[in-house]
Amino acid sequence: MPTHWIQRTFERHLEAPPPSLRLFPVWLLLGPRQVGKSSLLTHCGPQRQYLTLDDLATRARAHADPVLFARELRPPLIVDEIQYAPQLLSPIKQLADSLGEPGCIWLTGSQNFLVMREVRETLAGRVAILNLLGLSDDEKQLGDAQPTPQGYFDALVRTGFPKLWSVDDPDARDLYLSSYTQTYVERDVRELLRVDRRREFEIFLRLCAMRTGCLVNFDDLARDAGVSAPTVKAWLSVLEDSFLIKFVQPEHQNRSKRLVKSPKLYFLDMGLAAHLAGWKTGELLRLGPQAGAAFETHVFSEICKRFRHQVREVDVRFWRTRDGQEIDLLVEHQGRVHPVEVKIGMPSPAALPPLTRIAAPNWERGQVVTLAVTTTQTLSAEWRAVPPWELAF
Repeated sequence: MPTHWIQRTFERHLEAPPPSLRLFPVWLLLGPRQVGKSSLLTHCGPQRQYLTLDDLATRARAHADPVLFARELRPPLIVDEIQYAPQLLSPIKQLADSLGEPGCIWLTGSQNFLVMREVRETLAGRVAILNLLGLSDDEKQLGDAQPTPQGYFDALVRTGFPKLWSVDDPDARDLYLSSYTQTYVERDVRELLRVDRRREFEIFLRLCAMRTGCLVNFDDLARDAGVSAPTVKAWLSVLEDSFLIKFVQPEHQNRSKRLVKSPKLYFLDMGLAAHLAGWKTGELLRLGPQAGAAFETHVFSEICKRFRHQVREVDVRFWRTRDGQEIDLLVEHQGRVHPVEVKIGMPSPAALPPLTRIAAPNWERGQVVTLAVTTTQTLSAEWRAVPPWELAF
């Protein structure tokens, strides 16, 4: 386990907040469990009062009398895992209104649905919604090392969990991820949906991991998992609300009749997906049939981290026609669209989509993210090849 602090990109935005954050007295940090939300906030605000609702005794007092409990709050403060006591949001609203200072109250949550349902009703206009995911390649300093393809996949299966970054033993990592799945994922889903069919859900979760980076066929997934299509959609929704997966929708524009309409499913941590799918080492994953989808999944996750960890908004879609033309990712930011293709090896320029035929006026030059280069190279007037750590927007 790591014994030193891993610097997070988010730190500078908490310590020197941009103008967008200064508009809000409450900052809510959402993200999956065990990615370092509590550690980040206590590291950046060591002088703040800290309360965690993951502690059963603290949670019981908050449930018993939220008004009395709120009298113990002394801003600036941190309230961890707010989804366990959403009734505290009303007293927090009153506290924020009485102070009005930017970021005087920091909250964390691990279940987007439970938190946001109450936040929309109680803290509208007072709260900035932030996202923290696992360690990014920048935070792992992979660009400094410029790893080989094998080294990159070895880093990928270590996951983005800070506790696992320095763990080389596959058995230790496997035990941690098995425990994580059982204690957090399955528990959270059972709490949200009252799922009693544990075996079916375990199969469903592994099937999702095997489909990361692919189009979702809800009927096929339901048949393979042994449950109904509505059940699959409900379970997928909870996985997305728990920040384990994310759906990417197809680009439509004026070509809706020709474009596929099914979304693509991505895990937000490919290392966790590899564990669930049974790929225990980077070598097995790189040489296996899921290598391309795994690399694409990781690049998608890196794009999400690149923007979310810098308090920036981004919209990601994909472009694919029924006759086989495709662009893996269309990253839209500030009105500009950045086409991104993901290839482990170096593609032929002739095999890349002709952007001059399909691009809108707001499209930028395309980027091919590949492990075949260690620095940016020109492929054509329309495309350039970049290693993952030099992907730029």
